[in-house]
Amino acid sequence: MTILPVIIFILVFVPSIVLIVSMPYLTKETISFGVTVSAVQFHSEPLRQMRKSYARISAILHTILFIVGILCLIYSDEHSRQISWVIITYALAMLVISLVINIRYHLKMKSVLPMLPAALESSVMEPGLRKGNVGLPSHWFLIHAVIIVVSIVTVLRNYDLIPDQLPVHFNGSWTVDRYVDKSYSIVFIPTIMQVLGILLFIYEYWRMRRGKQQVREDLTYRRAWSNFMITASFLFVILLSVVQLNMTSLLNINFVIPVVLSIIAFIILYAYTLTYWAGQRESR
Repeated sequence: MTILPVIIFILVFVPSIVLIVSMPYLTKETISFGVTVSAVQFHSEPLRQMRKSYARISAILHTILFIVGILCLIYSDEHSRQISWVIITYALAMLVISLVINIRYHLKMKSVLPMLPAALESSVMEPGLRKGNVGLPSHWFLIHAVIIVVSIVTVLRNYDLIPDQLPVHFNGSWTVDRYVDKSYSIVFIPTIMQVLGILLFIYEYWRMRRGKQQVREDLTYRRAWSNFMITASFLFVILLSVVQLNMTSLLNINFVIPVVLSIIAFIILYAYTLTYWAGQRESR
C-alpha cells in the first residue's frame, strides 16, 4: 500500500469534487448552467430540481470514480510509473465526466428556459458595460506556462541531484519504510498536475467571462471571480513547482512545508472571502 500517493490524492481531489458538485449553488443568480436567467427564474421549481439533479448525479459518478482511483492506488505496487498513470487517468476521467455533465445540463437548460416564469426585472444591459471587460486578460495565463517550463528545465538540469530512491510508503509512525527507484514518470507528476489544473482553471475563467453582463453588480461579481481564477491558478502552479524542486534538494524541506501550507490556506481563505464579498445576490 502506497500511503503518500493516497494522501496526496485525497488532499487534491476531494476539494475538487466538492467544488464540482456544489457548482450550481455557487454561481450567481443570473447564471444557470451557463445560461443567463433572471433571479425569479433561478429560484423557480424547475431550476431547483435541475440543481438537485446535477448535484446528485455528479456526486454519485465522482464518488464511484474516486473510490476506484483510491483502490487502484492502494493495490498498485511501488513502481512509480503505475502510480503516475493511475493519477493521470483519474484526472482525465474526472475532467471528461465533468464536461459531459455540464454540457448535458447546459443543453437541458436551454430547452427549459422558454417554459420558465417570465422575468420581473429588466434584462437590458446597463450603459457602459461592455462584453468581455471583466478583470485580468487571459494572456496572464502565459506566466503560468513560463513557470512550468522553467520548472521542467530546472529539474532536467538537476536531475542527478534527485535521490536514486524516492519514498512512497510510510509506517504508522510516519517513518519511510519503502522506496522506489527514481524515474521521470514520478518526478514529473507535479508537471502533469500543473497542466491539468491550468486547463481546468482556464475553462472556468472562460465560462465566467463569456456570459452576458446585465447589471453592474454582475460585472463586479464576474470580474472578481475571473481574477480569482488567474491568481489561484498561479499559486497552484507555484505550489507544485516548489514540491517538484524539493525533489532536487534545491529547496530545504523546512522552507517547502510552510510555503505549501501558506499557499493552500491563502487560496481557501481567498475563495471564502470572495464568496462572502461578491455573494450571489444582486443586493451584494
